[in-house]
Amino acid sequence: MTYQFNAEMLPDSSFLPGHLKYIVPGNECRLLDPRRTPLRVLEVNGECGFFIVEIEDFEDKGGRWELPLECVDLCQFAQGSAEANNATVDQFAAVIDRLNLPVEIPANLFQRDESEASIAALRTHAGNWLKAHSSFIASGTPANFSSPTGSPELWADLQEYMALAGLAEMEAAFADHYVRSFNFGEVLKGHGIVLAEMGLVSFTGKQVRNPNLFQEPWSKSRRSSHILHRLAFLRELFAMLGYTSLILYRGFSCEGTPQLVSETSFVSATFKLEVATHHFNERDRARTGVLLRQAVPVERLFMSFLETEQMNRNYKESEAVLLKSSVSSVF
Repeated sequence: MTYQFNAEMLPDSSFLPGHLKYIVPGNECRLLDPRRTPLRVLEVNGECGFFIVEIEDFEDKGGRWELPLECVDLCQFAQGSAEANNATVDQFAAVIDRLNLPVEIPANLFQRDESEASIAALRTHAGNWLKAHSSFIASGTPANFSSPTGSPELWADLQEYMALAGLAEMEAAFADHYVRSFNFGEVLKGHGIVLAEMGLVSFTGKQVRNPNLFQEPWSKSRRSSHILHRLAFLRELFAMLGYTSLILYRGFSCEGTPQLVSETSFVSATFKLEVATHHFNERDRARTGVLLRQAVPVERLFMSFLETEQMNRNYKESEAVLLKSSVSSVF
């Protein structure tokens, strides 16, 4: 697994440190990630406290990210960048003061049993459907975690199953957001809040920025239905394939002491050691590198590259998306 990388990129000394005054449409910048992803500012959403950038290179070229205004220090800007006036910078700072607030929602344990009972009931339905309609199950093909891509038959199975529940559009949009958003984003935040209210995973993050986050077709009830159907489908699928746990890997690098516990509702892992090793970032020995392996119960699996088509487009990461653990865990 090799990600695209510009070996001839300019040094950091050629750029200006991120500052609110440089959040001006048209300015060129780059993210302070290991490969310095090049970006261009398109617009500013002052109500929600985002600036929208276009990705100008690598696998996601042409895609867009919504970056919180307070994350401008995660970018560096081209020399000679246009500057916003003082009044505009003051407005940005006021928006940050209003929106950059922490939110913690403990998992509602009174709802957990009800949620698990709903998943169990849906598992019965999912199992009957898989036996009767799944092309993948009918083929007798085993799960191939070493393949560079998932199963097109399983992609079609999931789409059909979600369509029967009236959730096909939400499934496609959610998967696309997960794969292409910066630092998870508002759509995933909405699912995280609902997961906490369902008693499945506590939520730790920032307050909701988009006032329409829970309006139709993304209401809390529809998000809850999507979560229940997805968990039921995967738990039943992997039970039919003979799995109660999965061997997964994580790799990342950071400044200083690593924080192993996820601050989001979801944890990204991979079935492939070589993918995790890349995120370990062997190139940068000045940073702390962490490489982890763990057997994870199937009950925590929310998405994987096997059944999710969107995880097989721009990247081949053999990804697994887990629900954050409620107990001590390295993942």
